[in-house]
Amino acid sequence: MRKLNKSEMMDVIRLSEYAFQYDVPKEELDKKLKAYSEHTVWGEFEDGNLAAKIHIIDLHTWIAGKRFAMGGIASVASYPEYRRGGKVAKLLRHSLSEMKENGQTVSFLHPFNIAFYRKFGWEIFSDWKKVTLKKEDFKQLPAASGTVRRIAIEDMFEQLNPIYEAFAAKFNGMLERDDDWWKTRVYSDGYQFATYRNGEGKLMGYVFYKAKDRNLEVEEFVALDGDARRGLWNYLCQHDSMVDGGTLLLDESDQLPYLLENPKLKTEVEPYFMARIVDAEGFLNEYPLTTGGETLFLHVYDEHAEWNNGTYLLEEDKVKVFRGDNQNSSCAHPPKRGLRCNINTLTAVMMGYQKPAFLYEAGLIEGPEQDVRKLERIVSNQKTNFMDFF
Repeated sequence: MRKLNKSEMMDVIRLSEYAFQYDVPKEELDKKLKAYSEHTVWGEFEDGNLAAKIHIIDLHTWIAGKRFAMGGIASVASYPEYRRGGKVAKLLRHSLSEMKENGQTVSFLHPFNIAFYRKFGWEIFSDWKKVTLKKEDFKQLPAASGTVRRIAIEDMFEQLNPIYEAFAAKFNGMLERDDDWWKTRVYSDGYQFATYRNGEGKLMGYVFYKAKDRNLEVEEFVALDGDARRGLWNYLCQHDSMVDGGTLLLDESDQLPYLLENPKLKTEVEPYFMARIVDAEGFLNEYPLTTGGETLFLHVYDEHAEWNNGTYLLEEDKVKVFRGDNQNSSCAHPPKRGLRCNINTLTAVMMGYQKPAFLYEAGLIEGPEQDVRKLERIVSNQKTNFMDFF
């Protein structure tokens, strides 16, 4: 196993093409090579041939109002003749060491199979909600105070990113986007951006959408307040003569459908991205704990990152860590004081995807019930959301 260099990126692309069943067009090859060259790619070799690979992308995310360094795991693949031989498992474990060394205390990935990645400590942290609309659903809400205007692609970072960041701050897990990310990972050919300015001229929302073949596809609907929500929805309704229906992707908590004349819409909600705490000590020390003077012991066990095994004393401004001589057995029994859980459960709690009370009821957290209530007071109550893909 070793890190691949830039001259080997064609081998990396060929494995991606085979595993994910697509072809990179010749005119897109240089762009793909450049993108892959910016990743950290580790490979498993056999007889001198690349057998399996994993990409680590240097990214950042917001959790509980703070910016965290995040390792994005992507393009995990192997050739069929090398599968089920433990190569991908070895690469995943190695990626954890790499990310810890790089100061990336948390990792995200999009799973091909949730159960597979759960075995290695990643856990669901976000869902997506897709609403299917019929032509008759495009009926306007009460008028908004401002105006909606389509914008040029070259203006998207300057105009959209401030709106996006204000929106992202309301959630746990949103990705930090730079200019290049907007141009290469958000924008797609055929799509349009339109912004909403309120009555005072302030940008308060945007939509990212495509109208084609009499169908309206809305990929991002970002409104910072109710006025912007009405304004953007009313703008979409202006396409009613052009479309027979459409789809609208929303964060799970968005209540726009409730406001419509007919809220009984086909709505699909599915798990989307997964997260994993890579370095529990580093993560908990970065996380803005709100203990209110209380203290809480957390006993954590992690099968694939032994450095996370231990007992963590959470206090207002610091986290103390206690580890036994045998880290793997430090949390072997239900605690008499504090709470015990694995790294998956800790991730779900700290990301805000699941409430401690539910996980305690499900048997995934052990310990005194009063400590569960204490943990609920300590962690962020923000909902999770993730709008990107890698």
